[in-house]
Amino acid sequence: MKWSSIRLGDVANFVNGYPFKPSDWEENGLEIIRIQNLTRSGSDCNYYCGTLPDKYKVIRGDILISWSATLDIFVWSGEEAWLNQHIFKVVFDKIEIDKNYFIYSIKYVLDDMRRQVHGATMQHITKGKFDEIQIPLPPLPIQKRIADILDAADALRKKDQELLKKYDELAQAIFIDMFGDPVKNEKGWEVKKMGDAIKMKAGNFIQASEIHSEFSENLFPCFGGNGLRGFARSFTHDGKYVLIGRQGALCGNVKVAIGKFHATEHAIVCSPKIDYNVNWLYYLLSILNLNKYATGAAQPGLNVGNLEEIEIIFAPLKLQELFANNIRLLKSQKLKIEISLKHSNQLFNSIIQKSFSGELVS
Repeated sequence: MKWSSIRLGDVANFVNGYPFKPSDWEENGLEIIRIQNLTRSGSDCNYYCGTLPDKYKVIRGDILISWSATLDIFVWSGEEAWLNQHIFKVVFDKIEIDKNYFIYSIKYVLDDMRRQVHGATMQHITKGKFDEIQIPLPPLPIQKRIADILDAADALRKKDQELLKKYDELAQAIFIDMFGDPVKNEKGWEVKKMGDAIKMKAGNFIQASEIHSEFSENLFPCFGGNGLRGFARSFTHDGKYVLIGRQGALCGNVKVAIGKFHATEHAIVCSPKIDYNVNWLYYLLSILNLNKYATGAAQPGLNVGNLEEIEIIFAPLKLQELFANNIRLLKSQKLKIEISLKHSNQLFNSIIQKSFSGELVS
């Protein structure tokens, strides 16, 4: 069944957050909601105890849309807070629409949004283009039925996501048990500057139009500051490397890339100057939370020169490899959950496509 469509700009008002500066950050007051707090890529919080117009205030249950660096939709589950720039607060004051249906409709058009981003150093979608994006608008009872169906499908993949999170927490716990807190270095491991042990270099620029959302033959993973960005026809590295997000909402995010891949200018590629186990280094850097070394308010970024000066522990290679072997056993179990998550994601994506095309309900 074909439903009518509506512009996002005609659905609600989208209020951009306040342009906080680092000089505004305080140690108390209301939390400032930044993109990394929504994506959970950083644990650090900033606060503001001053007074701002109420339009910048967020309460539990408010719907937020990040429109710069990371394009996604979130439901705020924290306490009363202030909203930072580059995030919209959705104010439903134009039409009657089921809020859960609205959330899924945004997820449905995210790929369309990503095709319209621009900006070399800070990719974003303009307010004008955002407002013009259209979503299907079936009658309210059908909206609620679609939301109920998608809630059930989403619950399956969230269960798998939670299990994966538990495995990651267990891996970090094993690291701490073997090597202690890498910041306090209670076990007295050798300390080196990152630049003395690791060669770090930013990746290469690639046009957004050259990045494909779906994998097909002769395409290679393309990594940026936000992790896997898509797939490209060229590759710049072949092997096993640690990648660090250099810019974007997931600045400081750490990932291991294996095989042939392309790294954009928003990712830092780490290769060894001394012998170390890549998997051990991945967990070390993840625990260190490199995001805290980022500079810049509007667009946080990591500077290679600054990273090179950071001191990190280096345990003997044999112990690193013993840790990696323990993690390998853990990963064999984790792989089963990853496969389950892949299937639950495929199911969700299939259902969302059929729901908004009118194949499931009418």
